[in-house]
Amino acid sequence: MITNGVKVDNIKVYNKDGGNKTGSKRDYIVLLDNLRSSYNVGNIIRVVEAFGFREICFTGITACPPHKKIMKTAMGAENHIEFRYFRESADGVMYYKKRAYPIISLERTNRSIKLMEFPFKSKGCIVLGNESLGINTRILDLSDAILEIPMYGFKNSINVSNAFSMLAYEIVRREKTDKRF
Repeated sequence: MITNGVKVDNIKVYNKDGGNKTGSKRDYIVLLDNLRSSYNVGNIIRVVEAFGFREICFTGITACPPHKKIMKTAMGAENHIEFRYFRESADGVMYYKKRAYPIISLERTNRSIKLMEFPFKSKGCIVLGNESLGINTRILDLSDAILEIPMYGFKNSINVSNAFSMLAYEIVRREKTDKRF
């Protein structure tokens, strides 16, 4: 077959689920600090599952499955990961801190470390904040590290689910290339 002048007979598109038969999980948790968009939540669920992270912790006003908008965006990924809910974000953070998970917040602050420079470990609790307000300052104070994705344009930040996708990829990329991970 020829498409736009390019022969594509030897290309096989993988469009079926179940590519990772082992179902192995990375010991990473994602804590959502009062996210307001159900579509962002659904996309984050899909990324968590795709990169093999262990669980998602919903806090405050963050919508949880089953929710129509979440399930539309997550496309079934919600059936393959664990969930936990806390009314207060700080309670969720303390739950994971007591279980020896380093708390790693993704936010641009005067204390932030660039994502590419952070020495990831074999486990962690990633905190993602509200689309307008960011991460609660109490949570930032409880964080072991605050990471930022450098911005090179006019805008201060990018969409929370897009930012998380970049962070998740960086963790997995490092795991595959860094022998100390």
